[in-house]
Amino acid sequence: MDVAVLTYSGLPQLDAFDAPLLSALADLGLEARPVIWDDASVDWRTVRLALVRNTWDVHLRREEFVAWADRVGRLTRLYNPADVLRWNTHKLYLRELEAKGVPVTPTVWVERGGTLDVGALARERGWDAVVLKPAVSAGALETYVFPRSDAKTATARVAELAAGCEVMVQPYLTAFETEGERSYIYFDGAFSHAVHRPPTLQDAPRGFSEPRAFTPGNAAEVRLAESVLEAMGQPLLYARVDVATDNAGHTRLQEVEVTEPRLFLSLDAGAPGRLARAIAAKL
Repeated sequence: MDVAVLTYSGLPQLDAFDAPLLSALADLGLEARPVIWDDASVDWRTVRLALVRNTWDVHLRREEFVAWADRVGRLTRLYNPADVLRWNTHKLYLRELEAKGVPVTPTVWVERGGTLDVGALARERGWDAVVLKPAVSAGALETYVFPRSDAKTATARVAELAAGCEVMVQPYLTAFETEGERSYIYFDGAFSHAVHRPPTLQDAPRGFSEPRAFTPGNAAEVRLAESVLEAMGQPLLYARVDVATDNAGHTRLQEVEVTEPRLFLSLDAGAPGRLARAIAAKL
């Protein structure tokens, strides 16, 4: 097999947004098919390239996944590489990027087993509402929004989450309600397309319900996305940089997704071909 497009057992035929990649690879004469990432029957030495795509259970099994990536990365070309997957599956990477000058959403980190008085923090920072989430998570799993008036409950929830993992505490960005997030998607370091996404937070009112492509027009925001990739220090086969507007009107990095992000290939006619060509160049 030329390309194993990796997914998980709950989505054996790939996400509909990313499925067009298979035909784009076939158009280049490459044999590609979905493969369950933890399928023990796969001989990775017979796969020319393994592409992490819809492996959407890895946040529940992070240590198993990063150990798998280390092993498979020694047997075939794995993209993105195992060291990148390890780094990106724990959100402490945001603290590292912030130290390099990337403007991220203000974050207070609670160490594993720690506690935090959310009410005192909110008063000190002037936050009307807070978002809590574990540092290993995906798809808004165990992500909560609390108003300052419910700080006592938020404080208890921080302790509950911190029993198992580091916890992030951030201000709730009201722009989520009208703007959602903007995602800038890159293949092999080159911009491919951009997507406007509604918030994933269940407690956030949505100004729109479906992701949609858009043409970037904010030069400063594009530069921010590019600076994130530069701070990472290496061109990656695929990357999705998610940004949003903070409560002071400034654009901030929310996350950089280089493990298993939805790439919204079906929203841009040229995107599947661009990614397919970037993959072919690695073979």
